Amino acid sequence: MGKILTHIIAAILVTFYMSAARADIYGYADDGGAVYLTDTPSDGDYQLLAITPPEPIKAATNLSLQQPSEEDISGTTSKVVQYKDEVNVAAADNGVEGALLHAVISVESNYNTRAVSPKGARGLMQLMPFTAKRFGVNNSYDPGQNIQGGARYLAYLLKLFKNDFSLAVAAYNAGEDAVIQHGNKIPPYRETVNYVSKVMSIYKKLRSA
Repeated sequence: MGKILTHIIAAILVTFYMSAARADIYGYADDGGAVYLTDTPSDGDYQLLAITPPEPIKAATNLSLQQPSEEDISGTTSKVVQYKDEVNVAAADNGVEGALLHAVISVESNYNTRAVSPKGARGLMQLMPFTAKRFGVNNSYDPGQNIQGGARYLAYLLKLFKNDFSLAVAAYNAGEDAVIQHGNKIPPYRETVNYVSKVMSIYKKLRSA
């Protein structure tokens, strides 16, 4: 299956990068050799073939960061009691601060266990199917499993980026490869820059609360 997918990567890149659509591309080849492509993988058998990032920011000086509102922060503060036990267990198991897990959950799903993104990310911490499989999650809609999977992923990212919280959070949003490819800096994508700003602001507020 790997060889089949390797041979079609070039064609995929040409097709999708020349088109107006911008999406990550996943592929799967069954035992009979049939190849399936999608930007919304339905299960963990699909392999990530091409990452099409958001449009880069033309000039960082022109960026107006989307800071979380006081309502967002107060709403998160009032919701930390939800799944508090699951967060505390995952934090202790993986060496990740509970405040950081709550901040990611707040921005990713606003504590909606049934949340599904247009790309197929699921649950509280919005795990893609291949990420869920990678970190041992069988049911992304189960709060305990989802938070454990997200915490394992964050722990991995924190170790990878030498405990730099901003880079770990950026990688959670854009992928670790995007951070590495930009010289271990936050990728200049508006979505990612604003995501990091929101998560870190809520994290700091929760820590000081």
